[in-house]
Order: sequence, then structure tokens, then C-alpha cells
Amino acid sequence: MATCNLPAPVAANPSTTALQQLKELLQRDAVFAQALAATASTEDAVRLSAEHGVQVTPEALWRHRGTLVSGGLPTWRG
Repeated sequence: MATCNLPAPVAANPSTTALQQLKELLQRDAVFAQALAATASTEDAVRLSAEHGVQVTPEALWRHRGTLVSGGLPTWRG
């Protein structure tokens, strides 16, 4: 019997997936983008994201806050 040597599926990184979802939401929902920009802290940004169905950790959100929108500007003030 022949053995199949296919690579094991790569598990998606939850933070990467959440950040991609957040980027897509920011691009398609101007009201959400404006609300996120108005948040005062990372924790507020995480709560707002969760309310819109994106479960992202504060750490991941903080590390990538300047890469979520074009131009490399921070996505929110916090």
C-alpha cells in the first residue's frame, strides 16, 4: 500500500486571522473605521472590534495598529 506524504495542514494563527478580518471591516465599513479612530484606548478598540464580530487580543491590536489602514498611521489614538 502506498503512503501519501502530503504536508499537514497549517493551523491558522488566530491573531493573524483576526487582524485580517479587522482590516477587511475597516475597508468596507466607514462608520466602524471612524468609531475605531475615536476610541481612547486599546481596550476600547478591542471591545468595539468584538461588538462587530472580530475577536482580537489587545496585544495583537496594539502591535499592528499602524498597519491596519494604508499610510501606516495609528488606527486609533490610544
